[in-house]
Formats: sequence, structure tokens, C-alpha cells
Amino acid sequence: MLVPLCINVVLSVVGFGVVLRAIPVLSTMFIDAGLFGRDLCKADRTKKVPESMGMVSGSVFLGIMFLFLGVPFSEHFLTSSKPFPHAAFSEYLTSLLSICCMLFLGFADDVLNLKWRYKLVLPTLASMPLLMVYYINQGSTTVVVPRLLRAWIGGTLNIGETAIKAL
Repeated sequence: MLVPLCINVVLSVVGFGVVLRAIPVLSTMFIDAGLFGRDLCKADRTKKVPESMGMVSGSVFLGIMFLFLGVPFSEHFLTSSKPFPHAAFSEYLTSLLSICCMLFLGFADDVLNLKWRYKLVLPTLASMPLLMVYYINQGSTTVVVPRLLRAWIGGTLNIGETAIKAL
């Protein structure tokens, strides 16, 4: 149990170092690609500030998580005495898929200047794979309803029960 934690700490420190070195290098590339803004709170408003830099840290995070993928399940890869935990593995992969979708949507929002109506719908669509895997694995699919809709829907909504009633 201590070995996966140590590997996670080492990979996190490596990822931190990669992000610290990549941001200054990639910021000029983002500015050259036209992904920049102006800092309106500074006296010098002519200086270009790179935008969409969350892509850098998000991509490094996904890379670190892909490298870490085999560590929690290594005992099942090395010995076949225990059955493989397919449910936990699918939840791990689906969570990475949802993070990847949100990272892509954040970048698309920076590049395309999406309207608010899309910003409300797209995160829900990105979380659907994770909710469906939780439902299939008999996990919780309860979602907290936004305050604006609580008067009509209630405080929480169990998507699994709602989907079954709809079918």
C-alpha cells in the first residue's frame, strides 16, 4: 500500500517540474498562435498575456495519470491469482475520459468563445460517461441540482432511477 503512494508522489513531483518548465516555453507559442489577452488591471495594458495555459497543466496531469494507470492494478497484472477488478478499472478509465473531455471543452471555450448556453450543457455531457459507469457498477448516480432548478426538481436527482423510469 505504501509503494503506490510513493510512486504517486514521485510522479506528481515530476509532473510539477514538467509544468514549471513547459509554461514559460509554451507561453510564447500560445501568443504566436493568437491565444493571448491583455491584463486590464496593470498599468501597462499593451503587454500580451497567454491564455489557455490550463491546457499545459491539464495535459501533464493526464500524462501522469496514464503513467500511473498500471500501478494500482499491478498486482493483478503480475499474478493471476485474484480476479481482475474490471469495475474499478472502468471507473478509473472513465474518470480520465471525463477529465479529458472537460480539458478539451475548456480549450474549445478559450478558442471559440462559446456562449453560456453551451457552457451549461457541455459539462453535463462530459460527465455522462462517468455517471453511466457508476450506474452500471451499482454506484451512486445522484447529482446535486443547481439552485435555480431546485424548486421544480428538488435538491438532488438520482439519474439512474430517472433513466430507468424513462425507459
